[in-house]
Amino acid sequence: MGLFGTILDQLRRRLLGVSPEELRYTFEDVRNELRATRAELKAEIADLRREVEASHRGGEDRVKGPELPVAEA
Repeated sequence: MGLFGTILDQLRRRLLGVSPEELRYTFEDVRNELRATRAELKAEIADLRREVEASHRGGEDRVKGPELPVAEA
């Protein structure tokens, strides 16, 4: 099957432009890149959530209770 396999690989390469092994590696590279991007986005979202929570906890000095308009204060 060595000669037949080689001929078949060359035919596939001419038709597809790349070999099936190259396609498989290319898809694996794309999957890895998507995983890495997803991990980066999760980290960025977690950082933003922490920033938003921190700004809501101690960001401003607010008086408890109803706010008075400036004209009435």
